[in-house]
Amino acid sequence: MEWSGRSMSMPRKAMKEMGFQTCCLLCDAVDIAGSARCRLCIANHAVVRDSLPDNPTSPIDQLAVELMQMLANPHRWDHDPVHGAALRKYQVLAGEFAEVEPLTTSEEIGGMFKRQAEISKTSLIHDVGNQSQWKDGAPSLAEAREINREISPAIDYEAGLRTVPSREIEKVDLSDRVGEDQKLSDRVAAAEKAGKVPKREQEGVEGGEFARRQEQRKAWQEEIEGVSELLEKGDLEDADLGRRDGSKLEEETVNSEEDDLDI
Repeated sequence: MEWSGRSMSMPRKAMKEMGFQTCCLLCDAVDIAGSARCRLCIANHAVVRDSLPDNPTSPIDQLAVELMQMLANPHRWDHDPVHGAALRKYQVLAGEFAEVEPLTTSEEIGGMFKRQAEISKTSLIHDVGNQSQWKDGAPSLAEAREINREISPAIDYEAGLRTVPSREIEKVDLSDRVGEDQKLSDRVAAAEKAGKVPKREQEGVEGGEFARRQEQRKAWQEEIEGVSELLEKGDLEDADLGRRDGSKLEEETVNSEEDDLDI
């Protein structure tokens, strides 16, 4: 890849899209867009571009794709030991046609700040608040009462009553839902503890830890059952007390009615 010649033509759009804009920079033709020479050159380069494989496998295909990438992006390959010098010259040619924007002057910066300062800063909240007839003072007591009468009273919406089932709901059988495998958990915990002692003591430690955990679970289950029995007993006693109180009240009411009749 050698560099020679003098840049005479602006890169054509089609050539830039195909990655061959460097060829336009080295072209010695008259810079007239749409000329016959440009159309022929674009057509020939399109054939070359379409013939490049998407996934090169052979060394020739890989070299062709690599050269194409160098032409399309010379700034990414200007460190190449073979083509680096030519690629750097291509960048110089491209820089001659690049549009350089002039630096912003201090006068332009000052004018920008001045225009921003002249823009009125508005606030929607302040604008709405300034429209109130009481922005300079609170309403009188009579006006406040009149406003209060015009405000609709708040309505408390009820979410609804509790649904009462039309038939008795059978209790779900949970016997097949064992949940956590407690024995397995205790064995794992016992094995973990046994792993911290010498190997000759592991078997005894594991068995003792498992038995201890099982005894704790059994004692805890008995405590739960005892508390449940106490709660159920308390509910039954409260129900019996309520029935006795009701019977006593009913008896007193009957006696009172009999006394009224005797009088």
